[in-house]
Amino acid sequence: MPLTEFGPVQHLSADAVGQPGQRRFRLRAISQGGTYAFVWMEKEQLAAIGEAIETTLEHVQVDLDPFGPGEPEPVFPLEANLDLDVRAGRLSLGLNEETRRIVIVGAEAPTETEGEAVSLEFDFDTARRLRAQINEVVAAGRPPCQFCGAPVDPEGHVCPRSNGHNPEE
Repeated sequence: MPLTEFGPVQHLSADAVGQPGQRRFRLRAISQGGTYAFVWMEKEQLAAIGEAIETTLEHVQVDLDPFGPGEPEPVFPLEANLDLDVRAGRLSLGLNEETRRIVIVGAEAPTETEGEAVSLEFDFDTARRLRAQINEVVAAGRPPCQFCGAPVDPEGHVCPRSNGHNPEE
């Protein structure tokens, strides 16, 4: 599997495309050399990356800069003009002890011999901003049912705990 190593990224962010219930989730990255990449994943994968970042930051002794106004979001090209567009079937997160940076690897296929893979390396301040952004993106979905916790679509929800009825009915 060809691995594209971005090295330290210039920009890394998370977002979702589409309406709640139909959203697609991704990490967007720009390398120091100006290469663009999207790493597409499931909502649960994005949430797990956020939790892994939080765990890593808790275990690393580092002074983080206070949250400032942040940098403006860069303009990303249309998907057709991307340098790398990976649909992650497998994700991993680790800490490069030598550079003191967090590394995310997203691979298209579950085996190491198929598909493309990308490696994104970023500092702890970027990790903290990304974690906060992941929390916002994941929370912006469909609201949970007050009875069963399943997502409620705009058209309603068949709730097994309320005999298949919406609480509003």
